[in-house]
Amino acid sequence: MHGILTRLALVLAVLGVTVTPAPALAVGGVTDDTITIGAFGPITGPAAFIGLGGRDGMNLAIKEINAAGGINGRKLSVLFEDDAHSPSRALAAVKKLIDQDKVFMVFSAAGSNSTIGAIDFVKQRQVPMYVSIASAPPVTQPFNKYLFRGGTTEAARYGEIFAEFLSQGLKAQRIAFISGRDEFSKNEADAVVRHLRSWFSLEPVKRVEFNINDKDFTPQLLELKQATPQVIMISGHPAEGAVILRQARELGLNQSFFGSGTMVDNAIPANARAAAEGFTAAWLTPLYMGSKHPDMVKFEAAWRKEYPNMPTGRPNVFDLLCYGDMHVVAEGLKRTGRDVTVDKFIAALESLRNYRVSMVATARTFTPEHHIGNLTLQIMQVKNGEWVPFDWEPKHPSDILKNLKKP
Repeated sequence: MHGILTRLALVLAVLGVTVTPAPALAVGGVTDDTITIGAFGPITGPAAFIGLGGRDGMNLAIKEINAAGGINGRKLSVLFEDDAHSPSRALAAVKKLIDQDKVFMVFSAAGSNSTIGAIDFVKQRQVPMYVSIASAPPVTQPFNKYLFRGGTTEAARYGEIFAEFLSQGLKAQRIAFISGRDEFSKNEADAVVRHLRSWFSLEPVKRVEFNINDKDFTPQLLELKQATPQVIMISGHPAEGAVILRQARELGLNQSFFGSGTMVDNAIPANARAAAEGFTAAWLTPLYMGSKHPDMVKFEAAWRKEYPNMPTGRPNVFDLLCYGDMHVVAEGLKRTGRDVTVDKFIAALESLRNYRVSMVATARTFTPEHHIGNLTLQIMQVKNGEWVPFDWEPKHPSDILKNLKKP
């Protein structure tokens, strides 16, 4: 075969025919001066607070990245689609971004409900997807080279830390749950219950459920009251959490309450007021809003300059998660070099060790064996109407990375 090709080349040369090598296939979303990524999250619907915060934090990071020179001579551009917290809407959005808009990668600023709807399609198209907020297990279990989880953590890690805090930190033996039916809340509560059983031989005394946007939790709270728990965990989002706390106190439930990984939010003490006093919940970054640390002061000043007329409760954890994670994506792209390919980008992300843009973000670490960027959480508590760190740290070793199977 080699001889035939050589003779053919000689004949073409004699005839004066010039053979031009076929051009390399273009990488979607990458031009001489721009890298375009796609993003999605809920801008409308019952979970709009997630996507609005995620989008705004992400856009602030992109503005900073481009002002600092961009990515190896290219500007970073984003196309954002609204998924309305719907798996089918998320799938349609990601199909558009990948097949029609030809983006280089997809960034999820969405909750677990809608992120789950898009994962299989992303795998099929072999496009990198970086998930900032959703904690649903299918993002990283089973392992897939195209999927990365950033500032949030595994649902199983929520389960480990929360189970230890409830039973060892709060010394509770009788623990009850009021949890949402959405993907995030259900996965989180399931993980906590599972670890209470396996690590501490504790069974919940009661578990009740609610829907996003519910306003009256009286029936569920009365069931919990009859079960006489020492601690009640609220697995859900800030809007429902504030109402649950207020109605619980009105019904005479004076037990300790502990909340989800989304509930360290200024809207909780603002809306629940005295009912929020003593409430504990988990926070996903080293610094909380209002911290006097120079990195948080700098972030909040930049955020408020960019978004001067936002309501109470903003910026929130979703602003911070997507702000930090967009800087992680940018660092991965910078390490990829000028010749951007999917495989080089994945390898660049896998080279990150304890990377963060500043103390407003947790350090992200990825390896070729795992794409879980963060396994840390900080317990916070409402004191005198403000969130402050709770003096407790988990001691039980995590099983997350230990139990991962190499691909």
